[in-house]
Amino acid sequence: MDKKLVKQDLSDTNTYEKSSKTAFDKVSNNLRSTARRILGKIMNAKTIKRFIVTFPAVPTYYALVKTHKIPEDVDLQKLTEKEMKTRPIISSCGGPSDRVSWFLTKLLSPLLRNVAAHVINVEEFISALNHCDLPDNNCYASFDAVSLYTNINNDEAIEAVLDLLQRHQDEIHTFGLRKDDLRELLVATLACNIFQFDGEFYVQKRGLAMGLRISPLLAVVYLDRIERRSLVSGILFYKRYIDDVFIIGSTESDLHIMLGKLNTCDPNIRFTVETPDTSGFLPFLNARIRISHGSKQIMWYKKPQSKNILLHSRSSHPLYVKANMIRNLINTKGRICNQDNPEVEEKVTRILNENGYTKSEPRSWRPFFASGGVPLVLPYVNEENAKDVNRIVRTAKLPIKLVFQPPPNLKSLLTSTRIYEEKCGRNNCMYCTEQKICQLRGTVYLITCQGCGRKYVGETSRPLHKRLDEHMRALRNPTSYPNSSFSRHRTLHHTYDDPPRMKVTILHRSQESPLERKVLEALEIKRLSPEINNKDEMMDALRLIG
Repeated sequence: MDKKLVKQDLSDTNTYEKSSKTAFDKVSNNLRSTARRILGKIMNAKTIKRFIVTFPAVPTYYALVKTHKIPEDVDLQKLTEKEMKTRPIISSCGGPSDRVSWFLTKLLSPLLRNVAAHVINVEEFISALNHCDLPDNNCYASFDAVSLYTNINNDEAIEAVLDLLQRHQDEIHTFGLRKDDLRELLVATLACNIFQFDGEFYVQKRGLAMGLRISPLLAVVYLDRIERRSLVSGILFYKRYIDDVFIIGSTESDLHIMLGKLNTCDPNIRFTVETPDTSGFLPFLNARIRISHGSKQIMWYKKPQSKNILLHSRSSHPLYVKANMIRNLINTKGRICNQDNPEVEEKVTRILNENGYTKSEPRSWRPFFASGGVPLVLPYVNEENAKDVNRIVRTAKLPIKLVFQPPPNLKSLLTSTRIYEEKCGRNNCMYCTEQKICQLRGTVYLITCQGCGRKYVGETSRPLHKRLDEHMRALRNPTSYPNSSFSRHRTLHHTYDDPPRMKVTILHRSQESPLERKVLEALEIKRLSPEINNKDEMMDALRLIG
């Protein structure tokens, strides 16, 4: 059903259409050249390289089912894909726009301080609500922007951000970039909206891609422009979290007028309305609010459709992570509720019990944290091992910050773009003799010379065939690559032979961290003692693991 759901979404010709690898390469190259030219005004070449993705991964599409939109009494086994509402995600991790989008988000995020309606979380919303004095007679409701991201006009969203920047230019440090420079970067970034699903390329024709780092900021500022045109005098309180609005007006008519104005500013942006239930409560984020005679009652809230799944007590995570999760749940409930409520207390207890926790908070410990120390990320094996490492580091007073990383969960594995990497399409690929491997990125690999059986261990962040092609060129023309291990191998062992064929085996894949790849390479060199690696390569690698 998952493919049917996505295919159903992609059949919306107003939003998506088929594209190609050629089109993807074109927009990627355009962003690279634009970024080099513009960032070159304020950065040196070494810094610019950090924002350029030379071999970008193709963004991938996946859909998250909006479980809160499914009625409670529906038989899930009989639910068809047409009855499900999904949230389209275009995962841009490692994509052409990923780093530039991060840079733009960091640069422009201070602008959000000037969006009056914007709140960053439920605590900020509650604080604003508590500071709002209300008359005895008022009306309140919530608005929800329907499919906001895919309905935004990108050009107008960019102009909204630049207009806001113009009004507050003295407050925002742009490091010397002009308004036109930022416009060019934003346009080139948003143009990288080509993605892949099930081996086919698509382009999102309209709106912002959910999954792009800059999209939330553009959405917030674009709605701010619409709201400024729509605000009516009878509105007493108006706060918004991305596309969810909580509004209080003097009369019901004020709310209807505001809703009507919001729905006429952009033909593609539509707001729906939700009113309080029969008891007067209205859910917003993870709070329930009731206002009576100007007095506010606020309760912690979870949607009825929520399965209340937390990190289970038996999960392979450090004990301090579980203790922090319990503490955060209880503290969040306490920050939201403005009065004691037995129903809420009972629900929190039930959720913890369902996830294997008792009333008593587990005795915990904290990983060693040296002020100003270098982060050291280690895999979490078990509690005893982690405590032993922590005790040794604490005793030695090493200048590091210990971080224990749990193994990946099912969600991270299924939503990783790496499992959807581009596959080799060549029929007679010299590298893909048993499996399609030549397009893999972030690999530690083993090469076995089929002429003599000698081995080589290497690592690369690029598509694997790029690195293997370099090795092959050194084998074929050793005099042109005097420093290569493979030119040395050809000269010493295959002087009068044709270049030998290589058998490639993937030892580790999907390793995005350069340090982790280097460590894994070093471990494999120590384990396999490969003969083709030169001594300098082996010594450099072995220094990492001692």
